[in-house]
Amino acid sequence: MNKVFIDTNIFYNILFETKLTQVARKLLEDYEESKFHTSLTVVNELLYISTRKYYQTIGEISGPYSLRRLIASRGYPELVVNGIRRLLRDLEVEVLIENIGYRDMIETASRLKLLPSDAIIALTCKHYSIDTLLTFDEDFKRVPWLKVFP
Repeated sequence: MNKVFIDTNIFYNILFETKLTQVARKLLEDYEESKFHTSLTVVNELLYISTRKYYQTIGEISGPYSLRRLIASRGYPELVVNGIRRLLRDLEVEVLIENIGYRDMIETASRLKLLPSDAIIALTCKHYSIDTLLTFDEDFKRVPWLKVFP
């Protein structure tokens, strides 16, 4: 069975209706016979940006540090947490633990001009022998060991 890694922005566009939602859904349908994987880094990013989107939508965010204060006082919205859990469960996504050293991350980020989180994702794919990545992030096209879709 083919292994496929799903990046944060694919999940986000499934959880929230955007102009890319239909493309994200079609991608997942195209690879439905594959084994889906993601990583703790992706779940971390997804929880953060989904929480930010939720609080922005209800008009609760007023400045750059207000999200931290909202999380400290109210926690993560149950709707967001349950949505992420349900999405990962329904797609039968295996969340991989990153086994990446900081030197490898810094080297890969520097050499390929990636954000640190993207370097961790790329190295996680390499570590688990995953060569297919579903993402809208064009930066991953610089990673020689990955085939990036769409």
